[in-house]
Amino acid sequence: MPAQQGASLANVSASGPVRIGILSFADEEATLDAWRETALHLEQQLRRPVTVLALTPATLDAAVAAGTLDFFISNQFVAVGYKKDWGASQLLTLIPADGREPDKAVGSALVVRAGTRVNSWKALSSQRIVSSDPRAFGGFLIFAGEMAKRGLDPQADLPGLSFVGFPQTSLLSKLWRNEADVAILPACVMEQAAARGDFPPGTFDVVLAKDSAGFGCAVSSELYPYTALSKLGQTSGKLATQVAKALLGVEAGSRAALDGGYQGWSVPVNDNRVFALKHLLREWPFQTNWQRVANAAMPWLAAIGLGLLLGYLHHLRIKRLVVKRTEALVTEIDQHRATQKAFNEQQRQFYRAQRVLLTGEMASGISHELKQPLAGIRYLTQGCLYRLSEDESEIKTALGGVLSQVDRAQHTIDRLRSFCQQPSCYELVRVDKLILDTLSLIAPELKRLKLTPALELTKVKARLDPALMTQVLVNVLLNALDAMAEVAAPELKIVLDTETETKSATETDSGAGHCQYRIRIIDNGCGLTPAQLSRLFFPFESTKSDGLGLGMVICKRIVEEHGGSISASNRATADACGDIHGLEISICLPGSPTHA
Repeated sequence: MPAQQGASLANVSASGPVRIGILSFADEEATLDAWRETALHLEQQLRRPVTVLALTPATLDAAVAAGTLDFFISNQFVAVGYKKDWGASQLLTLIPADGREPDKAVGSALVVRAGTRVNSWKALSSQRIVSSDPRAFGGFLIFAGEMAKRGLDPQADLPGLSFVGFPQTSLLSKLWRNEADVAILPACVMEQAAARGDFPPGTFDVVLAKDSAGFGCAVSSELYPYTALSKLGQTSGKLATQVAKALLGVEAGSRAALDGGYQGWSVPVNDNRVFALKHLLREWPFQTNWQRVANAAMPWLAAIGLGLLLGYLHHLRIKRLVVKRTEALVTEIDQHRATQKAFNEQQRQFYRAQRVLLTGEMASGISHELKQPLAGIRYLTQGCLYRLSEDESEIKTALGGVLSQVDRAQHTIDRLRSFCQQPSCYELVRVDKLILDTLSLIAPELKRLKLTPALELTKVKARLDPALMTQVLVNVLLNALDAMAEVAAPELKIVLDTETETKSATETDSGAGHCQYRIRIIDNGCGLTPAQLSRLFFPFESTKSDGLGLGMVICKRIVEEHGGSISASNRATADACGDIHGLEISICLPGSPTHA
């Protein structure tokens, strides 16, 4: 906290103190001593305590920002700077003790040792220059404005420039000791030092001086308004009026005026030249105060930073989820490929087995068809032999050769039929699961018709050959799908139950065992005519243009090999395809099924 000293009367009211900050570049105690009598005058007029604080530029900024001041007394440059951010308003202007006009009372003087010649502002670049502080209005700031008018930058164009602090008279001491060539001082400081006898008369001189008629001091710059009293935005107008009236009542020659080094107070003077100086120096309002902007923007920047951090963390989380889900998807794709590969292999095995069955059935059909002509040839040949006489040996030999070739042909046919027959391999399987696996095999055909079968499956286990029974189911199901190819809304129903039912009239069962479970496949295709239905299980009988007529024959023989029976019947009458609408295939199998 800046040092502070209060001057108050013992009999003032209990109201809070009026807090006045004094911008000081000199000794703190000297500043407080100079303004003590002014504070006492205010206390007497206001009847409340008055606290005076001597503040440096930095501590004045802090006090204004913290709101711990009601008024401040400073140079015009500082007063103008507080207008934007803190709502400062100039109330009064101080009248100098030597009678200078308050609107033209402050300037900058370039002081050198007597006899030193500086003919231009550019010539300063080769000089050793000293100043008290870069924020000193009457010294460096006004000097910097004069340089800026001439297109010069003190920091860049004056390599010999240095700041040595306060008091201002220390700069004259450096000139006296030849430690500097030029001193940047407020106007009249050199004259006041000579008047006090600090240095012999004629020791120093002012270079690059301007005409300042009536000013009373040598000056190297334009003149600016004197010190001002300003109120801050939070200070009430009533209190500001009371303070202004009290200070306007200070008389020239009074103790307060003498100690403070002024004649009195006047109304505010025109500060346009101060604004022009700020414009030259690119200070507020002509340059952004980035520190204040940063302070104001800090909460928003923190919020944005937090949002970006959360967004980045969310991005990392999403990225991790994407990686995990990608890994899961890759694993799933690999599993799907493995499943598809197994399914394709199963399909290949199924179609290979189907070809073997078809070949065997064709061999059986061909052997059946060929055995009868061969038997006729044998009988006719034997009849001829019986009718030949003993002396017709050559003909007997030839007919014996015919019999040998007939026997050879029958033996070859029997071997081919035996080779093409597929041995059965019975095992305990889930019949309902076998039906589901079969539907998986023909899934592409179901998808083509956009058909989802209606299933009514009882969980049943039975001993059968799963490969052969799969052949039966596939043949029956594919026939049903072909029958529904032209149906607008195809329907397929598969029922598995264990109830014993009466065989239908068309069931071809030549000694099948007792039915223990039944598989029914029902479609809504065009069905079969009575003639087609009666010859459904005959070899080489087909309603398809490219069919061999062996599929249902194979189904019948496989079912009969399992000791069961297979039958077909039309469902009901309708108008979609003649008088017939749909077909039902019933597969009845014996044995002792076990409920799963």
